[in-house]
Amino acid sequence: MFIEHLRSGSRVQIQKPGDGPRDGYMCRVEVLMPTTREVLVHAPMEGGRLVRLRVGEKFVLRLLTDNATFCFKAELAAYTEVDGFDVVRFKLTDSGEKIQRRNAFRFNCAIPVSYSIIYSSGQQSERESGLVIDLSAGGAKMYSSKKLNTGYLLNLDLQIGDELVVAFGEIRTALDLPSSSKFKYQFGIRFTMMPEADQEKIIRYMYKMQREALKKARPR
Repeated sequence: MFIEHLRSGSRVQIQKPGDGPRDGYMCRVEVLMPTTREVLVHAPMEGGRLVRLRVGEKFVLRLLTDNATFCFKAELAAYTEVDGFDVVRFKLTDSGEKIQRRNAFRFNCAIPVSYSIIYSSGQQSERESGLVIDLSAGGAKMYSSKKLNTGYLLNLDLQIGDELVVAFGEIRTALDLPSSSKFKYQFGIRFTMMPEADQEKIIRYMYKMQREALKKARPR
C-alpha cells in the first residue's frame, strides 16, 4: 500500500524488531520492484567492511518523509551486486504502516547539538558540536564552525531541556555567517529519521516554550 514511497535514493533504517533508535543501519534504496514486492538496499558497512546480516532474518525498514514515518516488515532474501556495488535484497512481508507526524510550529531557540557525518559507506566522522537556533518536528537550523555540504546525512544528538533527542537529518541549505559571528556557517536540516518518542519530546518542549512565551506576553 505504501511501497511506492521506497523510491530509489531514499534512505531507510534497517532494524531488527525491538531495536532502539541508535540500533541498525542507515542505507540508501537502490531499486524498488513493486511487482515482486522486493527492494534492493545499499549493503550496510561498518568500520569500512561489509556487514553480513543473516539471510532469512526478519527486519523492519523505517522510512521518514516530510509528513509521515513508514515502517515495512521485511525478510532478508539475499546479498547481491548492482553495477559493482554490494546490495541487500529484502522481500517485503507487509504493505507498510504509516505513522502520521504531527505538525508543530517552529520556534527560535538555542539548543546545544552534537553531530557526526554518516558517509555512504556507513562510517561516521568524529562528533562535532553546534547550536540549533530554529526547531520544528520536521527540521532545524543549525550553527556550526565546520564546513558541511548540502546532501550530507547527519546523526544528531539534541539536548532538549533535560532530555536527549536522537535524529538523523539531511543538510538542505548551507550559508556563510558574518565574520563577527561565533560560528562560521548556518545549515538548514530536514529530519529524515527520528523515533516517534523523540518527535514527541520535541513537540512537548515546543508547546511548553510557547505557553511560557504567551504567559510573559500577557499584560499584568
